[in-house]
Amino acid sequence: RYGPNGNCGANACPSGKLRVVAMAETNNGANHPSCFTTGPSASNELVNLQFLVTNDRTFECQYVPIRWCWYDCGDNGISSVTGDTLFISRHVYYSDNANPIEQFGQGYPTNFGAQENCDIDTGDGKPDLLRLIDFQNGGIDIVCADSIDARGDLNLNGLDNEIADAVLYTNYFIHGLAAFTINPEGQTAASDVNADGIPLSVGDLVYQIRIIVGDALPYPKVVTPTTVNFANNHGTLTVNGDVPMGAAFVVVEGNATPELLADGMEMRYAYDGQNTRVIVYSFDRGSFSGEFLQVDGDIVSLEMATYDGFPVVTKTVPVDFVLNQNYPNPFNPTTTISFALPTASDYSLVIYNVNGQEVAQFAGSSEAGIIDLEWDAASNASGIYFYKLTAGDFTDTKKMVLLK
Repeated sequence: RYGPNGNCGANACPSGKLRVVAMAETNNGANHPSCFTTGPSASNELVNLQFLVTNDRTFECQYVPIRWCWYDCGDNGISSVTGDTLFISRHVYYSDNANPIEQFGQGYPTNFGAQENCDIDTGDGKPDLLRLIDFQNGGIDIVCADSIDARGDLNLNGLDNEIADAVLYTNYFIHGLAAFTINPEGQTAASDVNADGIPLSVGDLVYQIRIIVGDALPYPKVVTPTTVNFANNHGTLTVNGDVPMGAAFVVVEGNATPELLADGMEMRYAYDGQNTRVIVYSFDRGSFSGEFLQVDGDIVSLEMATYDGFPVVTKTVPVDFVLNQNYPNPFNPTTTISFALPTASDYSLVIYNVNGQEVAQFAGSSEAGIIDLEWDAASNASGIYFYKLTAGDFTDTKKMVLLK
């Protein structure tokens, strides 16, 4: 790593290679050895490394190897007291310390010891490198989170998926990580109730509530996110789809006062000094579709989950039919015409010249969303043209200019 303090951030260093250099030529602190290491049984602890392990539960139960690495003959070497001899690798072992794995003909970089070009016994009376050090590789076992705290035991009291856990979970969505005062990392690891590998999601809260009310069992599962259409009509939030929603977590910019629109649901919210955090949920097996929340302010983020606790991917759709002005305008020879469909619709876009004659037509069917069509007018004369959109009961006409 680079610099006097390494190239590490406030909490951790990046994964990769670590080089440690130390000399005991001057007694400059408490860690200076009291004597030189001599004899076949003498030893000193040279370096003690601490590794920070992620609390992402997708990595739990895995073994992360830590390996010795050589870039040249000087790596992983220990000098004699007098500095005239360098001791290098003799044997390299896996963590089980069974059979040596060194291979001296691999070339650099390597994990198999100092290579054969380091053996320079030339008989010229100069000191040679001596193979006297054995290296043993190791690694870190990332603990299985369930072996520490049960999945769903957010308050770490030994009882998973009880009412206090759900209360604490709702507090998290309102107040953020400040709600976790016992052991934030342990509580975060215990939060992946629906076992999808994503902690602290609104889907976990939905599934935990279902477990508490007896509507679901706490079992691991792998799920595919459900896609639903979401619309924001001047602060009225709407979700449409065939799958009922079990909860929604909305972050609104500024200090807002939301209004709950969904029947059979509960709402809590709080201002954190920058944004308003809103959670819509139900302890009475409630679900919702359609209009569910009224808020004033820009939506910073939105997270939803189905009643089954599955994650949801929201597809933002327009609120109204809109025919947009073409761009560029004037154009030569191509331009893009876009329009918005709030629902799945058949559409027809017809282009006319100033004499009312049809010069081009586009027709089709589409799901709700923004549709972009490109018109190539290379074979048309310069002038003013009109384009008319018909979709359902909606019609609108706009003007454009072809300038060659």
